Amino acid sequence: MIVQGLTVMESGTKKEKALKLCMVMTGLTGVFLRAFYVYYTPSWLRQHDVIGFGADEGQAAFIEYFYNGHFLLDFDPRQRWGFFQPPLHHMLSAAWIHLQESLGAAYSAACENVQLLTLIYGFITLLFAFMMLRYFMPGGLSLLIAFALCAVHPGFIQMSGSINNDMLAIMFSMMTIYFGLKWYDEPSWRYTILLALTIGLGMMAKLSAALVAPAIAFLFITKWIRSGKEGFVSYLLKYIVFIVICAPLGLWSPVRNLLRFGVPVSFTPEVGEPVTATIWQRIFDIRTGKPFVYMEKYGDPYNEFNIFLGIMKSSLFGDQDFALALSEAGHGGVGATVMSVAGWILLLSGSVLAVLALYATLRVLIGDRYIGNGVFRAYFSILYVLSMVVYVKFMLSSGSYSSMDFRYVLYLLPVEALMLGLYTQGCCSAFRRFAVGVTAVFVLSTTAVYTMLSIV
Repeated sequence: MIVQGLTVMESGTKKEKALKLCMVMTGLTGVFLRAFYVYYTPSWLRQHDVIGFGADEGQAAFIEYFYNGHFLLDFDPRQRWGFFQPPLHHMLSAAWIHLQESLGAAYSAACENVQLLTLIYGFITLLFAFMMLRYFMPGGLSLLIAFALCAVHPGFIQMSGSINNDMLAIMFSMMTIYFGLKWYDEPSWRYTILLALTIGLGMMAKLSAALVAPAIAFLFITKWIRSGKEGFVSYLLKYIVFIVICAPLGLWSPVRNLLRFGVPVSFTPEVGEPVTATIWQRIFDIRTGKPFVYMEKYGDPYNEFNIFLGIMKSSLFGDQDFALALSEAGHGGVGATVMSVAGWILLLSGSVLAVLALYATLRVLIGDRYIGNGVFRAYFSILYVLSMVVYVKFMLSSGSYSSMDFRYVLYLLPVEALMLGLYTQGCCSAFRRFAVGVTAVFVLSTTAVYTMLSIV
């Protein structure tokens, strides 16, 4: 019996070591793919609303506006496309360019290195996603599955190289989600101020970062109600300080544009490839002859219109046809074929994982088996449902493909990964093995696609 016990302990130790090694390798893979993508992707390629440095419009031009010594907009931002966004990312990028030049870098190289900022934002996002996962799952195979999705998902790879304001807003949203959990455990001044800063600065990067605020408000109200008479005043003071910090940070830019130029707070210009399909087609017509996005500009008969295909394809490939890109770069034939095959594997494995994650999210949030704290279940439910309702409403009400881009709610991906991880802890072994297998295929196909993309 002693020998048998030692054998079990030894095998358990080996399993734990193997899982830790897999965690490290998964994290390094995520870091490598992000950094490698930034290395081979120019600042003007596969971007969103950027155009490029030297242009007179787009978010790169907005960065150059602050680089050239302007402090605030002195004209209606609707006059120049891309200038309506809150300016935090663009101000930081302009300061970063100046810093590089002071150290001897050429202007063109300094502009190209703006991607280093978004790469850092991506690394910080991955760190806070990991901390959120560890908050609920101290280790094991379930943590590995969840972390693999956060580390290797193409959405985060793409955003790490995108020099628009999305990655900074995603980073602050992820930090807010984590600090919300910590605040509920320890409603101290430190976490109150951190939450005010992350929400306010997130909105100063992009107004949609405010979508995390209602879930935080729910935690505040719940804690306040449960504090009784003794804690009424102390919590009230915290909330007042929170608003005093958060509101000016998050709202000064849109309020200024409203008061000075009459720009509606929710102003968004029309942009993107037009979609003319019916609502029925956008929901039920899921035909597709290739894994990459359909676009008329690529010679396709129509622009991608189905919202489910739009979500999946945009999350995995953005608005690009990678096989076509390889062909145009002189790697047609075998190269384009291999990319298409890898793209199909990535799309299918990603779609299966999305279904598994959605099922796991419903199971975890509805019952109390996986998250015992009902407040946290409600917290994630408010965050998830509100974000998805706004996202889907935007997709259906807009007549463009860009409205389906998954980057708008990319901060939800770690939440879904968490739900999948929690569910696999208590589900049947068959589901767990299947999830592990699909995740492995997803990781390998992502690595293959985003490594081959470097030859474009």
